[in-house]
Order: sequence, then C-alpha cells, then structure tokens
Amino acid sequence: MAEQDAGERIRELVEFALSKLPSMRLEDGVFCYEVTAPGLAPSGSSLRYTLICLLGLQRAKAAGLDVPIEPGELRDLLVDRIDDPEMTAGDLALLMWGDSRENSGALDAIAFRLHKMLGAELPDLEGLELSWLVTGAAEAGANELCDRALERQLDRANGPGSLFRHRDGGRRARFPNFATQIYGVLALAVAARNGHMPDRALATARRVAGRLLELQRPDGGWPWIFDAKRGTVVEPYEIYSVHQDAMAPMALLELSEVTGDDQYREAAICGLNWLYGGNDLGRGMLDRQAGILYRSIRRTRGFDRAILYANTATSQLGRAALSGMRGPLEVNPTDRPYHLGWILEAWAGRELATS
Repeated sequence: MAEQDAGERIRELVEFALSKLPSMRLEDGVFCYEVTAPGLAPSGSSLRYTLICLLGLQRAKAAGLDVPIEPGELRDLLVDRIDDPEMTAGDLALLMWGDSRENSGALDAIAFRLHKMLGAELPDLEGLELSWLVTGAAEAGANELCDRALERQLDRANGPGSLFRHRDGGRRARFPNFATQIYGVLALAVAARNGHMPDRALATARRVAGRLLELQRPDGGWPWIFDAKRGTVVEPYEIYSVHQDAMAPMALLELSEVTGDDQYREAAICGLNWLYGGNDLGRGMLDRQAGILYRSIRRTRGFDRAILYANTATSQLGRAALSGMRGPLEVNPTDRPYHLGWILEAWAGRELATS
C-alpha cells in the first residue's frame, strides 16, 4: 500500500470514529454494547466499552483534534462507578490508565478497589485482563502492581511457540485468541517504555510480535485463535475489523516507537488492506452509506462452531486440520463502540505519520 493511500485511510478512520461515537452513547452517559445494520439502534450498555472510548477520546484531544464528547465528563462518570459489579480487574486498570492522563486524583481509590478485588496473590486472569493490568499500572506509576503482573505476563510467553498462553492453566490456556497476543505485546512495550524490566519486556514483545508477523495472512488479515504450544494458527475466523484498524496498530506502533524498528509499523499498515476490501470477500468493511464499520468476516453461523471445535481438537494432535478451509463466509453486520475508541487510541496524533 502506498504511504499516501495509507495516510488517507487513517485520517478517514479517525474522522469516522469521531463522527459516529456520539450516536452510540446512551442517555445515562454510558456507551452502548452494540449496533446492528441497517437500523444502527444502540442495544445494551457497557462500562468497559465506555472506558475504551474514554482512552480514545483522551488521545484524540491530546492530539489537538476536536472531540465530540468531553473526556473529563466520561472519566468522572466512570470514577463514580468504581464499585459497580460490572467493573473487572482489567476494567479498573483501564480506568487507572485514563485517570493518569487526566491527573484527576482518583488513583488511590482505584488502586484500593483493585487490591481488594485481586487479593495478596494475583489470580489466574485471562490474557486481556492481565495485559490491561500491566498497561494501566505502568502508565499510572503503580510500580509494585505492574511488576507483579509483568512477571506473570512474561512467564506466559516462555513456551516453544513464542506466543502468550491465554491463562496460567486449564484447557483454554493453550488456545489464546488474537486479543491475548496483541494486548500482551502492547503491555510489554508500555512497561518497557516506563522502565519496567525493559530488556526482558522488549525481548519478549519482539519474540511474540515476530511470530504474529509470520502468521499474518497474505491479505494483511490477523487470524483469531492460536496454538500457543506450537506457535500456529488454529482457526483464522472470525477476522475482526478492530484487529486490523485498531488493536494491531496500537500495539505494533507502540513497539515500533519503543524499539525504532519499522517492520512493526509496516505490518500495522498492511492490515489496513484487509479492511479496505483486500479480504476473502473483496468487501470494504467501512460502509459509508450505511454509516458502519462492519465487525468481522466470519464463517456462517453453525458452521463456525463446528470448524472451531474440529480445529482445536486436531491441533492438539499435530495440526488444525480444517484451518485452511475458506468458506462459506459472511459479513458480521454489527459494530461496537470500543472499536471506534481503539481507532482513536491507535491513530490520533499518528495520522500524518504515513502521509
């Protein structure tokens, strides 16, 4: 992809995110869980997605962009909900991250709630939650918490497959999703930038990111489920738009900036090709007329579960037998507000880096 084309696409994505986020916010100030084309009526609500939108809007405002929702307003709303049962440890870590950007003084209250939730021994958090714990603590200067979580994160990538395990143990540990991998890379890069075990953190981040780059599909798509023991793809679908235009870029750009290695930036930009029609369906995922960024390309319902179970079972025996099977495929006609929040976190202030 030409640099100019990439720059134009990035600016379009940032502008789309800023224009659409207000329509996904509910009357109480929290963001919805999901919208579905063609009606796009908000359904459900999510504090987690509100937290991610907070981070994206903070990044956009700091980059000098006009934001349609004041981040400080969202931060205050979320701080008031610290004790909400919906808030997980990972969510509180996201709030810690957002609070550190605003210097609002809620860090002690968030840390107290986290300590009460986690206890003396760090529980077996799934990959996404553990990664957010490392990232939020590193950004907020919660050094003891960061180092505890970082040790666990590093241990999960010590296998022969050069990928993160999803958990410390159990049946699912061996079969992590892309979120576990890419949030893990982001966490280690952020920890290193903040001075937490920088040599170990960057060496591991580079090893995992290097394996992910080897497994990136020829069309730029990022596969979904992996075998951490073998370092292979178990099931490529669903391939999610948010992985292409937001989650992979935010991690890989961070790693590129910390290491000075452009290969990670180039892989992030390559992923945009999939979003703009270079995918199995030849379908652009940004539908300007419908006003939605479609969530994913997936195997058709029913068929998807059967293939996933078959590939997981056969991967334990040597290889995922059906991982290369292409279809039938369909577009998932939904989107969620965190997708747009992460677009802003990935690209705001970086839009011109490719122009």
